[in-house]
Amino acid sequence: MYSKDEAKAIRLEFWNKLNNRTRRLPGQKGRKKFWIYDSTGIKGLDLRFDVDRLKAQVALEINHSSEERRLVLYEKLLACKSIFESEFGEPLKWDYVYEKDTGEQVCRVFCEQPGDIHDQEHWPEMMYFLIDRMVRLEKAFLEVKDYLQSDINEI
Repeated sequence: MYSKDEAKAIRLEFWNKLNNRTRRLPGQKGRKKFWIYDSTGIKGLDLRFDVDRLKAQVALEINHSSEERRLVLYEKLLACKSIFESEFGEPLKWDYVYEKDTGEQVCRVFCEQPGDIHDQEHWPEMMYFLIDRMVRLEKAFLEVKDYLQSDINEI
């Protein structure tokens, strides 16, 4: 068991290593890729990594403060589910009332695998999963982004 400070140091080391690995992706041509807290260009719609003691998760999260806007965005995304999942390459989990550890409710489209952020021996596999799925999730998102943005500012 780790102390609070040790656990924090391990999490920080994990996120720093993941951030460094995402900067060296093939095809970047010197441009740095920042996914951690990355914006999609649509207010309240973010690409997210979520790693804890039980799982590693990659998600497209709709977290706008307006429930109405959240649900409209989710419905629009759900309307193009087949295109989104086809571009992603596999089925995803769709949850319009995903509850985060903080108690906040968001809409989330995600994939996950078991994992423990404290298990440093398995970090390479976790990071491969996270990076591979994020590349695919971003590609799927970009395929439907224009549709999601259309008419959304009227809400």
